[in-house]
Amino acid sequence: MPRSRLLVCLIFLAVAALAPLWAQAVVPQVGCAAEWLKPTDILMHTPQQELFAGVIHPEAALFERAFSIAGAAAEHRAYIALLRQHGARVHTVVETLLAGTVDKRGRPLPGPALDELRACAAEFLTIDAATLSAEEQAEQKAYAQKTLQKLDPHELVQIILQCPTVHLRKSEVANTRYAASYEVAPVMNLYFCRDQQITTAQGVVIGCMNSEQRRIETTIMAFVLRKLGIAPIYQVEGDGRLEGGDFIPAGDTALIGQGLRTNAEGVRQLLAHKVFGVGRVVVVKEPWHNQDQMHLDTYFNLISPKLAVLVEERMDIRDAAGQITKPARPDRRCKVDVYELRGDAYVRTTTDGDFQEFLEKQMGLRLIPVSNDDQLKYGINFLCIGPNRLLGIDGVSAGYKRRLRDAGVNVTWMDFGNLTGGYGAAHCVTQVLHRR
Repeated sequence: MPRSRLLVCLIFLAVAALAPLWAQAVVPQVGCAAEWLKPTDILMHTPQQELFAGVIHPEAALFERAFSIAGAAAEHRAYIALLRQHGARVHTVVETLLAGTVDKRGRPLPGPALDELRACAAEFLTIDAATLSAEEQAEQKAYAQKTLQKLDPHELVQIILQCPTVHLRKSEVANTRYAASYEVAPVMNLYFCRDQQITTAQGVVIGCMNSEQRRIETTIMAFVLRKLGIAPIYQVEGDGRLEGGDFIPAGDTALIGQGLRTNAEGVRQLLAHKVFGVGRVVVVKEPWHNQDQMHLDTYFNLISPKLAVLVEERMDIRDAAGQITKPARPDRRCKVDVYELRGDAYVRTTTDGDFQEFLEKQMGLRLIPVSNDDQLKYGINFLCIGPNRLLGIDGVSAGYKRRLRDAGVNVTWMDFGNLTGGYGAAHCVTQVLHRR
Protein backbone atom coordinates (compact mmCIF):
# COMPACT_ATOMS: atom_id res chain seq x y z
CA MET A 1 0.00 0.00 0.00
CA PRO A 2 1.37 3.50 -0.84
CA ARG A 3 2.60 5.46 2.18
CA SER A 4 -0.17 8.06 1.81
CA ARG A 5 -2.92 5.42 1.90
CA LEU A 6 -1.30 3.69 4.85
CA LEU A 7 -1.07 6.93 6.80
CA VAL A 8 -4.71 7.72 6.11
CA CYS A 9 -5.77 4.28 7.29
CA LEU A 10 -3.61 4.50 10.41
CA ILE A 11 -5.05 7.90 11.26
CA PHE A 12 -8.52 6.47 10.79
CA LEU A 13 -7.69 3.60 13.12
CA ALA A 14 -6.17 5.90 15.72
CA VAL A 15 -9.32 7.98 16.05
CA ALA A 16 -11.68 5.00 16.09
CA ALA A 17 -13.38 4.45 19.42
CA LEU A 18 -11.55 1.93 21.53
CA ALA A 19 -14.69 0.16 22.68
CA PRO A 20 -17.49 1.13 20.28
CA LEU A 21 -21.07 0.37 21.22
CA TRP A 22 -21.51 -1.60 18.01
CA ALA A 23 -18.64 -4.03 18.62
CA GLN A 24 -19.34 -7.72 19.03
CA ALA A 25 -18.70 -9.32 22.44
CA VAL A 26 -15.79 -7.30 23.79
CA VAL A 27 -12.84 -9.23 25.11
CA PRO A 28 -12.98 -8.81 28.90
CA GLN A 29 -9.24 -9.17 29.43
CA VAL A 30 -6.16 -9.23 27.24
CA GLY A 31 -2.82 -10.76 28.06
CA CYS A 32 -0.92 -14.04 27.88
CA ALA A 33 1.45 -14.72 30.75
CA ALA A 34 2.39 -18.27 29.78
CA GLU A 35 1.89 -20.52 26.77
CA TRP A 36 0.68 -23.43 28.92
CA LEU A 37 -2.27 -21.55 30.47
CA LYS A 38 -5.83 -22.15 29.30
CA PRO A 39 -6.85 -19.90 26.37
CA THR A 40 -10.08 -17.98 26.93
CA ASP A 41 -10.17 -15.65 23.90
CA ILE A 42 -8.72 -16.37 20.46
CA LEU A 43 -8.71 -14.38 17.22
CA MET A 44 -8.88 -16.42 13.97
CA HIS A 45 -9.70 -16.05 10.28
CA THR A 46 -11.32 -18.85 8.31
CA PRO A 47 -9.77 -18.72 4.82
CA GLN A 48 -11.98 -17.81 1.88
CA GLN A 49 -11.50 -17.18 -1.82
CA GLU A 50 -8.74 -14.65 -1.08
CA LEU A 51 -6.52 -17.77 -1.18
CA PHE A 52 -7.26 -18.45 -4.86
CA ALA A 53 -4.28 -16.59 -6.31
CA GLY A 54 -2.05 -18.29 -3.77
CA VAL A 55 -3.04 -21.84 -4.54
CA ILE A 56 -2.43 -21.36 -8.27
CA HIS A 57 1.13 -20.15 -7.53
CA PRO A 58 1.99 -21.23 -3.98
CA GLU A 59 5.62 -20.11 -3.87
CA ALA A 60 4.84 -16.47 -4.69
CA ALA A 61 2.18 -16.50 -1.96
CA LEU A 62 4.67 -17.81 0.65
CA PHE A 63 2.77 -21.12 0.61
CA GLU A 64 4.36 -24.56 0.79
CA ARG A 65 2.21 -26.24 -1.87
CA ALA A 66 -1.15 -26.19 -3.63
CA PHE A 67 -4.20 -27.24 -1.60
CA SER A 68 -8.00 -27.11 -1.54
CA ILE A 69 -9.49 -23.84 -0.34
CA ALA A 70 -12.78 -25.53 0.56
CA GLY A 71 -10.88 -28.27 2.38
CA ALA A 72 -8.81 -25.73 4.31
CA ALA A 73 -11.95 -23.82 5.32
CA ALA A 74 -13.63 -27.02 6.53
CA GLU A 75 -10.56 -27.99 8.60
CA HIS A 76 -10.43 -24.49 10.06
CA ARG A 77 -14.11 -24.56 11.07
CA ALA A 78 -13.61 -27.95 12.71
CA TYR A 79 -10.66 -26.50 14.66
CA ILE A 80 -12.77 -23.55 15.83
CA ALA A 81 -15.49 -25.95 16.98
CA LEU A 82 -12.92 -27.94 18.95
CA LEU A 83 -11.54 -24.81 20.60
CA ARG A 84 -15.03 -23.78 21.60
CA GLN A 85 -15.64 -27.22 23.05
CA HIS A 86 -12.62 -26.59 25.26
CA GLY A 87 -14.14 -23.33 26.52
CA ALA A 88 -12.44 -20.72 24.34
CA ARG A 89 -14.30 -17.76 22.86
CA VAL A 90 -13.21 -17.63 19.22
CA HIS A 91 -13.53 -14.24 17.52
CA THR A 92 -13.24 -14.44 13.73
CA VAL A 93 -12.02 -11.62 11.51
CA VAL A 94 -15.05 -11.63 9.21
CA GLU A 95 -17.59 -11.82 12.05
CA THR A 96 -15.83 -8.93 13.76
CA LEU A 97 -15.72 -6.81 10.61
CA LEU A 98 -19.44 -7.42 10.07
CA ALA A 99 -20.42 -6.86 13.70
CA GLY A 100 -23.02 -4.11 13.93
CA THR A 101 -23.31 -3.75 10.15
CA VAL A 102 -26.04 -6.33 9.43
CA ASP A 103 -29.23 -7.32 11.18
CA LYS A 104 -30.28 -10.83 12.17
CA ARG A 105 -31.38 -11.52 8.60
CA GLY A 106 -28.07 -10.37 7.18
CA ARG A 107 -29.43 -7.11 5.79
CA PRO A 108 -27.37 -3.88 5.98
CA LEU A 109 -27.84 -2.01 9.24
CA PRO A 110 -27.24 1.74 8.87
CA GLY A 111 -25.20 3.26 11.65
CA PRO A 112 -21.67 3.99 12.87
CA ALA A 113 -20.44 0.42 12.46
CA LEU A 114 -21.35 0.37 8.78
CA ASP A 115 -19.90 3.85 8.29
CA GLU A 116 -16.59 2.74 9.82
CA LEU A 117 -16.47 -0.45 7.74
CA ARG A 118 -17.17 1.53 4.58
CA ALA A 119 -14.42 4.04 5.42
CA CYS A 120 -11.97 1.22 6.05
CA ALA A 121 -12.91 -0.58 2.81
CA ALA A 122 -12.34 2.64 0.88
CA GLU A 123 -8.67 2.49 1.85
CA PHE A 124 -8.32 -0.94 0.24
CA LEU A 125 -9.98 -0.03 -3.06
CA THR A 126 -7.98 1.69 -5.81
CA ILE A 127 -9.56 3.28 -8.87
CA ASP A 128 -6.73 3.94 -11.33
CA ALA A 129 -7.90 6.72 -13.60
CA ALA A 130 -4.44 7.95 -14.59
CA THR A 131 -5.17 7.77 -18.34
CA LEU A 132 -8.22 10.01 -17.99
CA SER A 133 -8.51 13.79 -17.84
CA ALA A 134 -8.20 15.63 -14.53
CA GLU A 135 -11.92 16.33 -14.60
CA GLU A 136 -12.72 12.66 -15.14
CA GLN A 137 -10.31 11.61 -12.39
CA ALA A 138 -12.15 13.82 -9.90
CA GLU A 139 -15.41 12.42 -11.18
CA GLN A 140 -14.21 8.86 -10.61
CA LYS A 141 -13.28 9.60 -7.01
CA ALA A 142 -16.83 10.73 -6.35
CA TYR A 143 -18.20 7.77 -8.31
CA ALA A 144 -16.19 5.33 -6.16
CA GLN A 145 -17.54 6.83 -2.95
CA LYS A 146 -21.08 6.69 -4.31
CA THR A 147 -20.60 3.03 -5.24
CA LEU A 148 -19.26 2.16 -1.79
CA GLN A 149 -22.41 3.63 -0.25
CA LYS A 150 -24.47 1.08 -2.19
CA LEU A 151 -22.39 -2.02 -1.42
CA ASP A 152 -23.53 -4.68 1.00
CA PRO A 153 -21.31 -5.07 4.11
CA HIS A 154 -20.23 -8.51 2.86
CA GLU A 155 -18.86 -6.91 -0.32
CA LEU A 156 -17.07 -4.30 1.79
CA VAL A 157 -15.37 -7.14 3.66
CA GLN A 158 -14.35 -8.68 0.33
CA ILE A 159 -12.73 -5.39 -0.67
CA ILE A 160 -10.62 -5.57 2.50
CA LEU A 161 -9.66 -9.19 1.84
CA GLN A 162 -9.00 -8.79 -1.90
CA CYS A 163 -7.54 -5.23 -2.12
CA PRO A 164 -8.81 -4.68 -5.69
CA THR A 165 -7.58 -2.15 -8.25
CA VAL A 166 -9.69 -1.05 -11.23
CA HIS A 167 -7.60 0.31 -14.12
CA LEU A 168 -9.84 2.57 -16.22
CA ARG A 169 -9.38 3.58 -19.83
CA LYS A 170 -11.57 5.15 -22.51
CA SER A 171 -13.84 2.65 -24.22
CA GLU A 172 -13.32 2.19 -27.95
CA VAL A 173 -16.95 1.17 -28.52
CA ALA A 174 -20.15 3.09 -27.93
CA ASN A 175 -21.66 1.31 -24.92
CA THR A 176 -20.41 2.76 -21.65
CA ARG A 177 -17.71 5.39 -21.50
CA TYR A 178 -15.02 3.18 -20.03
CA ALA A 179 -13.30 -0.14 -20.36
CA ALA A 180 -11.26 -1.58 -17.51
CA SER A 181 -8.84 -4.22 -16.39
CA TYR A 182 -8.83 -5.53 -12.85
CA GLU A 183 -6.22 -6.75 -10.42
CA VAL A 184 -6.26 -7.85 -6.81
CA ALA A 185 -3.66 -8.08 -4.06
CA PRO A 186 -5.45 -10.52 -1.73
CA VAL A 187 -4.37 -11.06 1.86
CA MET A 188 -3.67 -14.73 1.27
CA ASN A 189 -1.81 -15.31 4.53
CA LEU A 190 -4.27 -13.55 6.81
CA TYR A 191 -5.49 -16.88 8.19
CA PHE A 192 -2.16 -17.21 9.98
CA CYS A 193 -3.46 -14.92 12.72
CA ARG A 194 -0.49 -15.58 15.00
CA ASP A 195 1.79 -13.45 12.87
CA GLN A 196 0.39 -9.92 12.59
CA GLN A 197 0.70 -9.25 16.33
CA ILE A 198 1.87 -10.67 19.62
CA THR A 199 -0.02 -10.86 22.91
CA THR A 200 2.27 -10.40 25.88
CA ALA A 201 1.44 -10.37 29.58
CA GLN A 202 0.93 -6.63 29.18
CA GLY A 203 -1.19 -6.50 26.00
CA VAL A 204 -1.23 -6.69 22.22
CA VAL A 205 1.61 -5.36 20.08
CA ILE A 206 1.07 -4.86 16.33
CA GLY A 207 4.00 -6.20 14.35
CA CYS A 208 5.54 -5.37 10.99
CA MET A 209 5.62 -8.22 8.49
CA ASN A 210 8.89 -9.25 6.87
CA SER A 211 7.39 -10.02 3.44
CA GLU A 212 5.82 -7.31 1.30
CA GLN A 213 2.97 -9.68 0.41
CA ARG A 214 1.86 -9.51 4.05
CA ARG A 215 2.49 -5.89 5.10
CA ILE A 216 -1.14 -4.78 4.78
CA GLU A 217 -2.34 -7.51 7.18
CA THR A 218 -1.35 -5.50 10.25
CA THR A 219 -3.62 -2.63 9.20
CA ILE A 220 -6.57 -5.00 8.87
CA MET A 221 -5.86 -6.58 12.24
CA ALA A 222 -5.49 -3.22 13.95
CA PHE A 223 -9.02 -2.35 12.79
CA VAL A 224 -10.35 -5.75 13.92
CA LEU A 225 -8.73 -5.45 17.35
CA ARG A 226 -10.22 -2.01 17.91
CA LYS A 227 -13.67 -3.32 17.00
CA LEU A 228 -13.14 -5.92 19.72
CA GLY A 229 -12.33 -3.12 22.15
CA ILE A 230 -8.60 -3.84 22.26
CA ALA A 231 -6.14 -0.94 22.17
CA PRO A 232 -2.67 -2.16 21.12
CA ILE A 233 0.05 -1.04 23.49
CA TYR A 234 2.61 -0.54 20.70
CA GLN A 235 3.18 -0.98 16.97
CA VAL A 236 6.58 -1.85 15.51
CA GLU A 237 7.68 0.77 12.99
CA GLY A 238 10.39 1.77 10.53
CA ASP A 239 12.95 -0.90 9.74
CA GLY A 240 11.75 -3.08 12.61
CA ARG A 241 10.23 -6.46 11.77
CA LEU A 242 8.11 -8.53 14.14
CA GLU A 243 6.01 -11.62 13.42
CA GLY A 244 3.98 -13.34 16.09
CA GLY A 245 5.31 -16.85 15.52
CA ASP A 246 8.55 -15.65 17.08
CA PHE A 247 7.01 -14.88 20.47
CA ILE A 248 6.33 -17.39 23.26
CA PRO A 249 5.41 -16.27 26.82
CA ALA A 250 6.74 -18.42 29.65
CA GLY A 251 5.67 -17.11 33.04
CA ASP A 252 8.35 -14.81 34.43
CA THR A 253 10.21 -15.08 31.12
CA ALA A 254 9.34 -14.04 27.56
CA LEU A 255 11.02 -15.69 24.58
CA ILE A 256 11.39 -13.73 21.36
CA GLY A 257 12.94 -15.24 18.25
CA GLN A 258 15.29 -13.21 16.04
CA GLY A 259 15.93 -14.76 12.66
CA LEU A 260 14.32 -15.01 9.25
CA ARG A 261 11.14 -13.03 10.01
CA THR A 262 11.80 -10.93 13.15
CA ASN A 263 14.90 -8.74 13.11
CA ALA A 264 17.17 -7.11 15.70
CA GLU A 265 15.55 -3.69 15.22
CA GLY A 266 12.12 -5.12 15.94
CA VAL A 267 13.41 -6.76 19.11
CA ARG A 268 15.14 -3.52 20.12
CA GLN A 269 11.87 -1.61 19.86
CA LEU A 270 10.03 -4.18 21.99
CA LEU A 271 12.69 -3.96 24.69
CA ALA A 272 12.85 -0.15 24.57
CA HIS A 273 9.08 0.16 24.98
CA LYS A 274 8.94 -2.54 27.68
CA VAL A 275 5.97 -4.34 26.11
CA PHE A 276 6.60 -7.75 27.65
CA GLY A 277 5.30 -7.20 31.18
CA VAL A 278 7.88 -9.63 32.66
CA GLY A 279 11.24 -9.28 34.35
CA ARG A 280 13.27 -11.41 31.94
CA VAL A 281 13.36 -11.47 28.14
CA VAL A 282 15.29 -14.09 26.18
CA VAL A 283 16.22 -13.21 22.59
CA VAL A 284 16.67 -16.47 20.69
CA LYS A 285 19.08 -15.80 17.83
CA GLU A 286 18.39 -18.30 15.07
CA PRO A 287 21.31 -18.70 12.60
CA TRP A 288 19.80 -20.87 9.86
CA HIS A 289 17.18 -18.46 8.38
CA ASN A 290 15.30 -21.17 6.49
CA GLN A 291 11.62 -21.11 5.52
CA ASP A 292 11.03 -24.60 6.95
CA GLN A 293 11.79 -23.21 10.41
CA MET A 294 10.86 -19.59 9.84
CA HIS A 295 9.66 -18.77 13.37
CA LEU A 296 10.55 -19.78 16.92
CA ASP A 297 7.31 -21.78 17.16
CA THR A 298 8.35 -23.98 14.21
CA TYR A 299 11.37 -25.45 16.03
CA PHE A 300 10.49 -24.94 19.73
CA ASN A 301 7.29 -24.97 21.76
CA LEU A 302 6.18 -25.17 25.38
CA ILE A 303 3.94 -27.89 26.83
CA SER A 304 4.01 -27.03 30.54
CA PRO A 305 6.18 -25.10 33.02
CA LYS A 306 8.61 -28.05 33.00
CA LEU A 307 8.28 -29.58 29.55
CA ALA A 308 9.01 -28.43 25.99
CA VAL A 309 9.90 -29.73 22.54
CA LEU A 310 12.89 -28.77 20.40
CA VAL A 311 14.06 -29.93 16.98
CA GLU A 312 16.76 -32.51 17.66
CA GLU A 313 19.16 -31.00 15.11
CA ARG A 314 19.31 -27.91 17.34
CA MET A 315 20.21 -29.74 20.55
CA ASP A 316 22.82 -32.06 22.02
CA ILE A 317 21.33 -35.52 22.59
CA ARG A 318 22.67 -37.19 25.74
CA ASP A 319 22.50 -40.70 27.16
CA ALA A 320 21.37 -41.61 30.67
CA ALA A 321 24.83 -40.79 32.00
CA GLY A 322 24.73 -37.32 30.51
CA GLN A 323 27.22 -38.00 27.74
CA ILE A 324 26.59 -36.42 24.36
CA THR A 325 25.70 -39.12 21.83
CA LYS A 326 24.64 -36.79 19.03
CA PRO A 327 25.71 -33.13 19.06
CA ALA A 328 23.62 -30.29 17.70
CA ARG A 329 24.40 -29.19 14.18
CA PRO A 330 26.65 -26.12 14.49
CA ASP A 331 24.70 -24.24 11.82
CA ARG A 332 21.40 -24.85 13.66
CA ARG A 333 22.46 -24.22 17.27
CA CYS A 334 20.71 -21.12 18.64
CA LYS A 335 22.33 -18.53 20.87
CA VAL A 336 20.50 -16.34 23.39
CA ASP A 337 20.88 -12.85 24.73
CA VAL A 338 19.16 -12.47 28.09
CA TYR A 339 17.75 -9.14 29.28
CA GLU A 340 16.56 -8.39 32.79
CA LEU A 341 14.41 -5.47 33.85
CA ARG A 342 16.52 -3.23 36.06
CA GLY A 343 14.64 -0.15 37.17
CA ASP A 344 13.13 1.44 34.08
CA ALA A 345 15.02 -0.45 31.38
CA TYR A 346 15.98 -3.91 30.22
CA VAL A 347 19.68 -4.62 30.72
CA ARG A 348 21.52 -7.38 28.87
CA THR A 349 22.94 -9.84 31.38
CA THR A 350 23.93 -12.67 29.01
CA THR A 351 25.36 -12.48 25.51
CA ASP A 352 25.46 -15.43 23.11
CA GLY A 353 24.51 -18.02 25.69
CA ASP A 354 23.52 -21.51 24.56
CA PHE A 355 19.77 -21.89 23.96
CA GLN A 356 19.52 -25.49 25.09
CA GLU A 357 21.57 -24.86 28.21
CA PHE A 358 19.40 -21.89 29.13
CA LEU A 359 16.20 -23.88 28.69
CA GLU A 360 17.43 -26.80 30.76
CA LYS A 361 19.43 -25.06 33.48
CA GLN A 362 17.84 -21.63 33.84
CA MET A 363 14.22 -22.50 33.07
CA GLY A 364 14.32 -26.08 34.37
CA LEU A 365 12.74 -27.53 31.24
CA ARG A 366 12.87 -31.13 30.15
CA LEU A 367 13.27 -31.13 26.37
CA ILE A 368 11.68 -33.74 24.12
CA PRO A 369 13.70 -33.96 20.89
CA VAL A 370 11.69 -33.86 17.67
CA SER A 371 13.02 -35.38 14.46
CA ASN A 372 13.38 -33.26 11.37
CA ASP A 373 10.73 -35.37 9.65
CA ASP A 374 8.19 -34.81 12.45
CA GLN A 375 9.02 -31.10 12.44
CA LEU A 376 8.29 -30.91 8.72
CA LYS A 377 4.92 -32.56 9.47
CA TYR A 378 4.18 -29.66 11.87
CA GLY A 379 4.69 -31.76 14.99
CA ILE A 380 5.94 -28.73 16.91
CA ASN A 381 3.30 -26.28 15.72
CA PHE A 382 0.66 -27.35 18.25
CA LEU A 383 -1.54 -25.20 20.48
CA CYS A 384 -1.36 -25.67 24.23
CA ILE A 385 -4.82 -25.52 25.86
CA GLY A 386 -3.60 -26.23 29.38
CA PRO A 387 -0.56 -27.77 31.09
CA ASN A 388 0.29 -31.00 29.22
CA ARG A 389 -2.80 -30.65 26.99
CA LEU A 390 -2.28 -30.03 23.29
CA LEU A 391 -4.16 -29.72 20.02
CA GLY A 392 -1.71 -31.09 17.48
CA ILE A 393 -1.43 -32.01 13.81
CA ASP A 394 -1.84 -35.66 12.87
CA GLY A 395 0.54 -37.40 10.51
CA VAL A 396 3.58 -37.39 12.81
CA SER A 397 5.41 -40.61 13.67
CA ALA A 398 4.18 -43.19 16.17
CA GLY A 399 7.46 -42.72 18.04
CA TYR A 400 6.84 -39.01 18.58
CA LYS A 401 3.28 -39.67 19.76
CA ARG A 402 4.63 -42.27 22.18
CA ARG A 403 7.25 -39.91 23.62
CA LEU A 404 4.58 -37.30 24.29
CA ARG A 405 2.26 -39.89 25.84
CA ASP A 406 5.07 -41.26 28.03
CA ALA A 407 5.74 -37.72 29.26
CA GLY A 408 2.13 -37.45 30.42
CA VAL A 409 0.98 -35.22 27.56
CA ASN A 410 -2.63 -35.45 26.39
CA VAL A 411 -2.90 -34.65 22.66
CA THR A 412 -5.95 -34.32 20.44
CA TRP A 413 -4.70 -34.98 16.91
CA MET A 414 -6.34 -32.98 14.09
CA ASP A 415 -6.50 -33.17 10.31
CA PHE A 416 -4.80 -30.10 8.80
CA GLY A 417 -4.04 -31.70 5.44
CA ASN A 418 -4.99 -28.58 3.51
CA LEU A 419 -4.30 -25.80 6.01
CA THR A 420 -0.63 -26.78 6.30
CA GLY A 421 -0.27 -26.12 2.57
CA GLY A 422 0.06 -22.45 3.49
CA TYR A 423 3.21 -23.21 5.58
CA GLY A 424 1.67 -23.26 9.07
CA ALA A 425 -0.47 -25.23 11.48
CA ALA A 426 -2.42 -25.03 14.75
CA HIS A 427 -0.21 -22.52 16.52
CA CYS A 428 0.12 -20.32 13.45
CA VAL A 429 -3.61 -19.91 12.82
CA THR A 430 -4.50 -18.81 16.37
CA GLN A 431 -3.85 -15.47 18.02
CA VAL A 432 -4.55 -16.16 21.68
CA LEU A 433 -5.66 -12.86 23.18
CA HIS A 434 -6.02 -14.06 26.75
CA ARG A 435 -4.92 -17.04 28.85
CA ARG A 436 -5.61 -17.73 32.48
